[in-house]
Amino acid sequence: MIKIKILSQELIKTETDIAVVTFFKDVIPLKGYAGIIDWLLNGQISNLIKQKKISGAFREKTLLPSQNKISPDKILLLGMGKSTNLSSSKISHSYSNLITVISKLDIYDFVMEIFIKNISDLDYARIAEDTMDGILKGFSRMLKDGKDYVVKIVENDRRKINILNRAVKYSVERFKGKSKLDISMDFG
Repeated sequence: MIKIKILSQELIKTETDIAVVTFFKDVIPLKGYAGIIDWLLNGQISNLIKQKKISGAFREKTLLPSQNKISPDKILLLGMGKSTNLSSSKISHSYSNLITVISKLDIYDFVMEIFIKNISDLDYARIAEDTMDGILKGFSRMLKDGKDYVVKIVENDRRKINILNRAVKYSVERFKGKSKLDISMDFG
């Protein structure tokens, strides 16, 4: 079973196994939760970028310990490539592959956000749908293991929560017709 929870709280305060945080190759300094976590980790992410150990390239994934600076024990940095090259297929592909990584890490509970904030409601809804489509595609490929997964999506903006609720419901309804996934939704 997959349980999708939409929460009105901070990603860094969410009780879960791992926080999934996106970042772009061409957005420096880091923005959003990547920037907040970098600050809490005393610039560890920025230092890895300066040392050219990570770059934010599309498909890049980096696992870091949270050092007890945030509630989740681990942080998974998900590179999204250049912000100017972002597309629906890249978003869907990134999140589909994310589920494979989560499974290989033996993680069953993770938190994430819809990673772009200052955009129109229509673009936010599209990105939320693309994200959910990728997550559901990823689960459909590997959910023969019989394990339960919890996907927590955080959003603090009340208007965006309503958009997110509709986008997730739409993606799940559309996907249920194509798949045998057991999905429940909890909109808190």
